[in-house]
Amino acid sequence: MIVRSFYLKRQFAGRIAALCTEDVIAVIRPERAIESLFSEAISVTIDRKKNASAQMESIKEYFYSLEEAPSYREKVDTILDTVSGYLREAMYVQTERNAIQDYVMAKCARLCAEAIGTKAHGRLLDGTELMICHSVQHFDWQQSQAQIRERCVPGLIIPGGYGRLTTGYIVRVGKDGAHLMASLIGATLEAESIEFYVDGRAFQSEAAMTYDEAAHYCSQEHAAFASSAVWPAKNAGIPIVVKDITDPSFEGTLISSTSSHSTAVIVDRELDLITVYGTGLLGRIGMSGAIFSTLAQAHVNVRFIAQTSSEYSISFAVKSAEKDRCVYAIQSLFKDNPLLPLDDVVVANQEVGIVTVFGSRMRNLPGTSAAIYNKMGQAGINIIASAQGGEELSISLVVKAADVEKASALLQ
Repeated sequence: MIVRSFYLKRQFAGRIAALCTEDVIAVIRPERAIESLFSEAISVTIDRKKNASAQMESIKEYFYSLEEAPSYREKVDTILDTVSGYLREAMYVQTERNAIQDYVMAKCARLCAEAIGTKAHGRLLDGTELMICHSVQHFDWQQSQAQIRERCVPGLIIPGGYGRLTTGYIVRVGKDGAHLMASLIGATLEAESIEFYVDGRAFQSEAAMTYDEAAHYCSQEHAAFASSAVWPAKNAGIPIVVKDITDPSFEGTLISSTSSHSTAVIVDRELDLITVYGTGLLGRIGMSGAIFSTLAQAHVNVRFIAQTSSEYSISFAVKSAEKDRCVYAIQSLFKDNPLLPLDDVVVANQEVGIVTVFGSRMRNLPGTSAAIYNKMGQAGINIIASAQGGEELSISLVVKAADVEKASALLQ
C-alpha cells in the first residue's frame, strides 16, 4: 500500500485521479486559487456584511470544471448551499474568524476530494473524522492513530488539512495538515512508502536526503511542505518520496534514514535581527522566558536565536513584517512590568537575511565551520550572528540583507 498526498490543481485533476489507484490512500488538499475564492466569500459576508453570491458562483464554476458527473455536481450544489447558509448565519452571530475560516475551508477540501473520488471511482472518507484535537494547538496522536487503524483501507480519497476538536468544531491541523495527515496514515498503517506530490521539484537536484536534512530544508518559509510532515514517517521508518506533479518523468527525491553525504543551502530573506542588550539582563533568571513568552502572545514567529554566555545580550530574527509588533511587545514588557526595572536595556534592529548550510556530510567533519567562515571573510561579508545545532547538521549565518545573495552563491 502507498499513501499519496496532493495539492489539487485544476489542470492536473485527471493526472491526480489516475494516481489514485486501488492500492493507494490519497489525501487531497485544495490549491491556493480556490482557497482564495473561499476567503473572498468569507470577507464579503463577514467583514462587509454583503451577499457573496458572485464569489459563490465563481466557486461553483471552478468545481463544475473539475468533473461533469451529475452526482458530483449535485454534491457541489448541496455543499455550497450549506456554506452559503453558514456564512449568512455567521454574519449575525458572533463567531471567531478562525472558526469560520476552518469550517468553510474544510468544505472546500471536501469538494476537491469529491471531484477526484468521482474521477477515480474511489470511496471518500472525511479527514476531520481521523484527525482528533483537544484544542487548536493540541493534536492527539494516539486517538488519531486509532481512527486511522479502524477506518483507513486502500482505495480511499481523503480531504486533508483539517481535524475535529472533541467538542465537534473543525480546526485546521498545523501549517500543512494534508501532508502531515498522509505521513501519519502511512506511518500508522506501515505503508510501503509515502509520496508527496508538489508543484515543481521541491528539492531541486537532490536525489536523496535524510529525514533530518529534509526537516531543515522545509524550515524555510516557502517550502513545499512543513517539516512537521516528516516526523511521523521518520518515527516509523517509512520512506517519503517527493515528486513533481508537473513532470511525471521525474523520479523524485527520496527521504529516508540513509545518509546522503551531501550539503545544501537555504536562505531566509526579509528578516530583522532584534537585539536586546544591557547590564540589566545580567544574572536575571527567567529573562529569556519572559521575552519569548511575550513574543508568543504577540503572535511573532522567531526564526533564529543567539545568546552569549555573558548574558549581556540576546538576539533573535523575525520577519520584517512583524518587526514593529515585536519591538513594541519587548518595550512594553520592560516598561509595564514592575519586576523588570531595566532602564539601561536597549532594543536594536537591522535588516538581515539568514543563510543556512546543512547536510549530513557536516557531521564529525573537523574544519567545516572554519571553511565557511573563511569564505565569508575572503568575500568581505560580515557575519553579524551565527548559530550551529548540536546535531552538527546545520550552521546558520546572519548577514546584512544586501549580502544575502552573494553569501548564498559562495556556499552553493
